[in-house]
Amino acid sequence: MESYDSFADQYDYLMKDISYEKWTDYLCSFFRDADIDVNRITDIGCGTGKITLILADRGYTVTGIDRSENMLRVASEAAREKGLHIQFSCQDLEDITVGKSDAICMNMDVLNYISQDKVENVLAKLFAGLRKGGILLFDISSSYKLREILGDNFYYEDHDDVTYFWKNSLNREEKKVDMELTFFVRKGELYERRDEYQSQYIHEENDIKDAALKAGFIVDSYEFGTRNGTGEKSERILFRCRKAK
Repeated sequence: MESYDSFADQYDYLMKDISYEKWTDYLCSFFRDADIDVNRITDIGCGTGKITLILADRGYTVTGIDRSENMLRVASEAAREKGLHIQFSCQDLEDITVGKSDAICMNMDVLNYISQDKVENVLAKLFAGLRKGGILLFDISSSYKLREILGDNFYYEDHDDVTYFWKNSLNREEKKVDMELTFFVRKGELYERRDEYQSQYIHEENDIKDAALKAGFIVDSYEFGTRNGTGEKSERILFRCRKAK
């Protein structure tokens, strides 16, 4: 399986160390600097909706899009529990249709799941979905992180209710990291095994910038979490892409 379908119900537990409030604060600082008032936001690759729900709770009108039906199911249930009215849509990024938005965000490596030859086309679709003066924010795991940290590496975690093994293989020819994930999820006295296979493509910062420019954007990039430029060992890069008014 792929697209996080096999462990949607465990995803938030495994990502418990991420401060989604701080992540959203960072995004909102760029929304406030946009050339138009940002009210309507599309969150692509929204997963279980952690950031989507925070944005909605802060008063934005938000649409969440993801390719995983199971992740969207978790997000929809969380929205209902909080009394938040959020529209969710199951779409693949390569064929996406975005309603007119003041801002679009793609958080946590969404573009790393798109091969290099398809990036410009995806960005062009997102450009079309933005109002004039709108802003697109997305981050990627850098080429340094994928090659030097994640590539050809093995990780595991053992918890009371879930244990997972994560094996990576660096494919230098195709410029990607292939990932094999195996989960053992407690079901009563037994454990249920779930397997998932993913690939993250290695994108160079300047290649992403070139693709964004060709799509029509004005583009800047930052060391994630800051307004500073990137360095050779930056692990996560945020791109701010603006559509001229």
